[in-house]
Amino acid sequence: MRTIDLKRLAKGVACANLGLVAALTAVTPSYAIEIEEIVVTARKRPESLQEVPIAVTAITERQIERAGMERPADFIGTMPNVTIVDSANVGDTQVSIRGIVSTRDAESTFAYVVDGVLITNPNGFNEELLDVAQIEVLKGPQGALYGRNAVSGAILVTTKAPADEFEGKVKVGFGNNNTQTATGVISGPLTDALKGRLSFSHRSTDGHYTNVFTGADDEVDFLEDNTFRGRLLWDVNDDLTLDLRAGYSEVEGGAINFNAVFGLPSFVAAFDQPAYFADVNDHDFTFAFNVPGGNEQETTELSLKADWTLGDIDVTAVLAYNNLEEFLLSDGTSASFYGYEVTDQCLADRTTLNNAPAALGGSDRTDLFGDFFAPFGVLPPSPDTNFVGVYGPYTPTACDGYQYQERNQEDFSGELRFTSDQTASLRWIAGLYFAEIERDVVVAYGADTGRGFLRQPYVDPTGPNPTDLLFDDTFETSVIAGFGQLEFDLSDTVELALALRYDREERDVSNNVPNVRASGLNVNTIVEGEVGPINPAFSLNPDGIPDRSDTFTQLQPKISLAWSATDNVNIYGSYGVGFRSGGFNSIGTQATLDFWFNASGDGNPGDAVDAQLRVTDEYDKEVTTSFELGAKGQFMDQRLRINAAVFQTEVEDNQFFEFFAGPFGLLRAVTTIDELEIRGFEMDFNIVATEYLSLFGGFGILDSEIVENRNRPASEGNNAPQAPKETYNLGAVVEIPVSDGIDFVARVDWQHVGDMWFHTLQGEATPTIWDFFGTLGGGVPPGPHSQDFSRAKRDAYQTVNARFGLEGEAWTLSVWGRNITDEEYLEEVIPAPEFGGSFIHPSARDAYGIDFSYRF
Repeated sequence: MRTIDLKRLAKGVACANLGLVAALTAVTPSYAIEIEEIVVTARKRPESLQEVPIAVTAITERQIERAGMERPADFIGTMPNVTIVDSANVGDTQVSIRGIVSTRDAESTFAYVVDGVLITNPNGFNEELLDVAQIEVLKGPQGALYGRNAVSGAILVTTKAPADEFEGKVKVGFGNNNTQTATGVISGPLTDALKGRLSFSHRSTDGHYTNVFTGADDEVDFLEDNTFRGRLLWDVNDDLTLDLRAGYSEVEGGAINFNAVFGLPSFVAAFDQPAYFADVNDHDFTFAFNVPGGNEQETTELSLKADWTLGDIDVTAVLAYNNLEEFLLSDGTSASFYGYEVTDQCLADRTTLNNAPAALGGSDRTDLFGDFFAPFGVLPPSPDTNFVGVYGPYTPTACDGYQYQERNQEDFSGELRFTSDQTASLRWIAGLYFAEIERDVVVAYGADTGRGFLRQPYVDPTGPNPTDLLFDDTFETSVIAGFGQLEFDLSDTVELALALRYDREERDVSNNVPNVRASGLNVNTIVEGEVGPINPAFSLNPDGIPDRSDTFTQLQPKISLAWSATDNVNIYGSYGVGFRSGGFNSIGTQATLDFWFNASGDGNPGDAVDAQLRVTDEYDKEVTTSFELGAKGQFMDQRLRINAAVFQTEVEDNQFFEFFAGPFGLLRAVTTIDELEIRGFEMDFNIVATEYLSLFGGFGILDSEIVENRNRPASEGNNAPQAPKETYNLGAVVEIPVSDGIDFVARVDWQHVGDMWFHTLQGEATPTIWDFFGTLGGGVPPGPHSQDFSRAKRDAYQTVNARFGLEGEAWTLSVWGRNITDEEYLEEVIPAPEFGGSFIHPSARDAYGIDFSYRF
């Protein structure tokens, strides 16, 4: 097990900071300009950024506007040890804070709070940053104050409050790829005691990529987002204020835009084709699907917050309601397993859509599939060529079927909090929290008959897109929690804070899948001449799939000690615990995987594979424990700010998303890594170098290790998924007067993200479904055909964003560019070990445009 000497690292950090201070002092003349003081609410009360004993990155309204931050990925890239993946569909983001990454199909790993309201829907994070005043990113477990799911940290967003006087702003923008944006804000008093604010944003883009099958440039990574938000602030009297927020958004975008890369060394030898064991970073992307991936979302948000001053105590009460309706429709993945190989539509498509050479009677469509069997080979239909080809996923043929998903959630939550006078030597916070959440999750797979698609979970065999595999569950969650914090001034320079929270979470799941047979169109659903059920769990529960329930509880303490070493230097240490409740995979997950991948002795395909998976229909709670030592300082007459921290984190039952592809289609599941250790260091700085120039930057280092993983024992000793060893960022802002009332403003941001694994397996050989196909005597030779993911690590990458503009008293004109060097890198790699390959998604390419805004 790797270890890190925190004392030695802390000493090195101190020396490095002193060296940086000395160097900057030597080369920079003295000016009367100071760094802007920032007030944060990390501990649910206003405090100076430099005094709060938490590693916090705060981004002000001015920084948001100067950098052109419009969506969460824009600010994530400006801080060390924080990364984001945004690929499968709008809102399906995975944020990694200090190496702990949020998990698809599970709860988030960080608390997301908007204007003091905890957002319980994970999709709520990836929204437009509309009318935002400040963003705070808290690193390390924050469960004591922010509760369930704050195992890696918290992200707090404060929007602009209604104004005391009438004001407004309009902004329009245009960019490449037919990008168009428009925002509008109007605010002011409605009566002497009532103020309001109304905002709107529109964003649309065709995206960077083209569907080469249809020729459409707006079918891949396109996006259209329309968002409305309103806010009323009512001063009922001198002691009571009511804050009502409402929001509505409609989003339509691309989805499931992946290609596949094999990691099968045995196929290279068997077929003399190196493409079967390729580096994911060297892939040339082709999007050629006949079912364009689409994602539609409709979100409604309501909240009411009351702030009441009761003597020396502030009382805060919050009620919030959120509702999300979402579906995804896209091509499927199962063509390589021949499920729909002999359907009428597949046979018709293969006649004209194949990459067999013309000399062999083929259509030679290398534009869709690449060179013949390099690695994909699609053949025209005949008795000799059926069940012989090697298909990629998401093809222009009907041979891969389709997939349909729903992610609907309705929740109601509330918090009651009491806060003492913050000027007292003993300060305290106490509160109660509750949430009621209902989430419907659908994953359906079926036949593409060429007759269109009904957007619903189940389609009977007579419908245009009959269902052959269906997971459809309703998850109900009830949360109750109590929390409190005490802050003691042990002396004029030392503060001790003790916080504790108790969470109790009841989770229930019921199955909505009808007890019917598959359509019979997919040959892989036919066993011994009989068509199987559309959910394998019915094989074990012929009279109906039973409901399930479980309860998860956790104490989440936090202790911090802060010392004001000098007027400008603060040092702190902390210990904290975070908790993410356990949960349920869709019913039938274990039965499906056992049949295809695990040995049972019943003659099932899993007997030949024997993957020894331990994936079940439920998973355990996750508990994170972290120690942190940090220092915050301001130097050079308040023109230089340096903050740094070292930390060590242990995670029990880290929830990890696994993707499975096979003859059944696709399957998403949450597993757990039994024990994970992460340690690291991070530092950021801001300096007002001259009257016209400001510099900022940071770097982070992570050292992670999978200590125990009973589901994938071969992965023990590997790095944590999505935990790059290094992240750096550096930027500069120039502000120069060019005439009376007009300034030239420029900002440049550079980011480096180190190479990154996306799976626990990082080169260790494990069995694949091809071991089963090797026993059938067809085109696949006898096994073993183990996967090797040593070439599935994403390479390091660097991006540069820039923005240049003129600012007047009431207007701003800017030109901007993102990824201006057009760096090509992978946004995500999803390894599917039992498939023997990875599904990969490209990053956004270079984007540029012009914005104009006017304030009144």
